[in-house]
Amino acid sequence: MKELGFNCVKHWAVWNWIEREPGCFDFSELDELVALSGEYGLQVVINTVPEGAPYWTYEGNEEDLYRTADGQRVAYGGPANLPSGGWPGLCMDKPEFAALVAAFIEETARHFANEPAVIAIDVWNEPHLEPMYDYRSNMLCYCRHSRAAFRTWLKGKYPSLNALNRAWYRTYSSWEQVEPPPRFGTWADMLDWRRFWLDNLAGWLKLRAGAARRGAPGKVVQTHVAYSGILGNRIVGGLGNELGDEFLLAREVDWFGLSSFPKWLMGEDHAYRHLIHNEMVAEAAHGKLFYQVELQGGAGKPGLLGGEVPDTGDVKIWNWNTVSAGGKGTVYWQYAPEPAGVESPGFGLTGFAGEDTPRSLAASECAGRLNLPEFDAAVRVPAENAVYVSRSSDLLAFASERREEMYAGSLSGVFRAAYERGIPVRFLHEDYIGELEEGTVRFLYLPMPLVLSERETDYLVRFVERGGTLVSEACPGLYRPDGLLDQKGTALMRLFGLGHREIQGMPGWGMVTARLEDGTVFAGKWYRQLVKPGGDVRVLARFEDGEAAVTERLLGKGRAVWIGTYPSYYHEHGFELDGGGKRDGTRDLLTRFMSPGGYGMIEKVELPECESNEISLAPVVRLHRLEGEYLLTVVNHLEREARVTVTFREEQAFAGGPGKRLELTAPARDGICARWSSGRR
Repeated sequence: MKELGFNCVKHWAVWNWIEREPGCFDFSELDELVALSGEYGLQVVINTVPEGAPYWTYEGNEEDLYRTADGQRVAYGGPANLPSGGWPGLCMDKPEFAALVAAFIEETARHFANEPAVIAIDVWNEPHLEPMYDYRSNMLCYCRHSRAAFRTWLKGKYPSLNALNRAWYRTYSSWEQVEPPPRFGTWADMLDWRRFWLDNLAGWLKLRAGAARRGAPGKVVQTHVAYSGILGNRIVGGLGNELGDEFLLAREVDWFGLSSFPKWLMGEDHAYRHLIHNEMVAEAAHGKLFYQVELQGGAGKPGLLGGEVPDTGDVKIWNWNTVSAGGKGTVYWQYAPEPAGVESPGFGLTGFAGEDTPRSLAASECAGRLNLPEFDAAVRVPAENAVYVSRSSDLLAFASERREEMYAGSLSGVFRAAYERGIPVRFLHEDYIGELEEGTVRFLYLPMPLVLSERETDYLVRFVERGGTLVSEACPGLYRPDGLLDQKGTALMRLFGLGHREIQGMPGWGMVTARLEDGTVFAGKWYRQLVKPGGDVRVLARFEDGEAAVTERLLGKGRAVWIGTYPSYYHEHGFELDGGGKRDGTRDLLTRFMSPGGYGMIEKVELPECESNEISLAPVVRLHRLEGEYLLTVVNHLEREARVTVTFREEQAFAGGPGKRLELTAPARDGICARWSSGRR
């Protein structure tokens, strides 16, 4: 590892392997590994894994196992990546079990508190409601402790039982009658059940982090998500199902990270999907250090003996994707092939005997090229173009019988359109909508914005009035955060000057087309919304029957644009095969109001013309700031070298002298970086 240029290794501390009897901890094997790491100058992250629970916690506690909505108990066993079994442990809503978990983490942290090689304690490996990856078609957890915790959470939200009855339209006469919804049906109770679990998991993480800080006050505390829960590996969502909310979880730790197995779990489109996951997790980290805590090293496991093996270009693209999003490093899962269980013989960066492979040598090259002080010190510059991320809209889509894929596809579609045009774009989460007041966002796109609170609407109105451009898809704020229809159409009228008339589903849930004034034809998916425009509204496009499809309203110094369907979802799923060029027109619509340069100092970015087989790939340009300097990263996802031209608004001092244009040639499936300050590059 040292010879390849690596400088960090992660070791698992599995609970049942260390505390085989209550109160008796044996760290001898970890001590040996940590000592060996230190001998070779490798920093260490200790990843505590209480999900491998000791079997002495099981005996007599069968009633406290995780329980599904249909009453199935999840017994202890061995999952794919945990040969010692004990998975998934008891539900941590059982206070006594949570205390045992915290004690194990605290003792582990204390054991390594004064070990200089150990730089961080990772307190939760891929936080989510643990059994959900194996029980995706069910819901968890309905054990007695979780039901009691849910009632406590509800009492904190609603001032009285009558208030809950009004919100849920129920007639409970006592709190003991209140139960979580066992199936999909009404929305108000399901939304509260999901929000409870998001808060609950954040509370579990806070407990773990607190234990690590008590044990090792001087060590970094971190966690890492399996993927963006909002997006899902293949852009199918997962927030309401697996319940890993990166925007809540990142608040509880010092460092935040991401697992990625692109060639195994993200499909053929993995270069783009890995990028967007890094971008979302970077936003969730919100200025905290984030990095790729697990990156696919070898073949994943979609079959008996593994799947596709990453090649050298994959390794380079994935590393540069993380760097471009502001990430500070990569740790591979894993160095050598797994020797046991469902994941064997997959994931090894090296060969069976530890010999180098093309991918391990590519990882070595990346370690040498990217382990530089300027990358370490650089801070990502937020793009002026933003895509709005709504936890509330996502959960509403889940409450409608697990339709998160519609919301995730809409989020990605507009991001993808900007990606294909070389336009820098970022995410803005509803938790941080107040940042609109800072004036750094000039363009904001609302994909499938089914839920908008009064507070959000107020911020959006002020954003437009101050000069921002707001573009929204159909039905903005159609529902209130409690899951009830806003029959007044508040957001639609206040922002866009429109009155709601009707929502129409498309035949076969297919597409609907419309034409802009300049003749551009675009398409949307699933639905169209019919509206009544006010007197200050201009119609920019119409559906085939003459109904308004795109409108514009000037509001203060800015403008609010409404699109009466879901073009972003259409664009995400590549419906260009209809032969009518509608995907090109849809991409034009999605990007036409964006700032083409993406940053205040950049006027535009020009990419090479893509060939037909490259339509879903493009180079990625991102800006980073150093003290008195800038870095510009270019990640080339194409199979050929790409010449990228960046035009600045004012002259910059480059190596060849001052100028307004910077031309960079990025090698095929690789990245490059330009740095400029005081005349040098």
